Amino acid sequence: MQTDSSANDAAAFGRRIKDARTRLGWSLAEVARRSGLSRGYINALELGRSKRPGADALRRLEDALGPLRPVPEPGIGTVPAGLSALARERQLPESEVRVLASLQIRGRQPQSKERWRFIYDALLASEAIDQAARHDLDNLPR
Repeated sequence: MQTDSSANDAAAFGRRIKDARTRLGWSLAEVARRSGLSRGYINALELGRSKRPGADALRRLEDALGPLRPVPEPGIGTVPAGLSALARERQLPESEVRVLASLQIRGRQPQSKERWRFIYDALLASEAIDQAARHDLDNLPR
């Protein structure tokens, strides 16, 4: 039996899955294809009708959709103005902004919107590398 708290947690987790899927413009079938999980299971998670997934299912979902767990607030202070501007422009989810705000390169944070845009676009483009590696592993002879 679910308590109110666990039901709320399941609903919040389901919203994070649906928000990520919607942001990417993917159908349930596409998430299922990319994660290797069933469409029905993903739908049940989105609707809060299933308990939180195990570690393997969570990893598969995050490999496909990006981070789904709440990200703790970065300990470095506020979000740089350039990142805030990019977040508004691209309507980035708060979880992604927090992760980006925690980045430091050579001990310093990027500041300009243009540099943040470059970093964010590079991260998105690098997804193809992970997908190709996953494809190669899936197609190894058994």
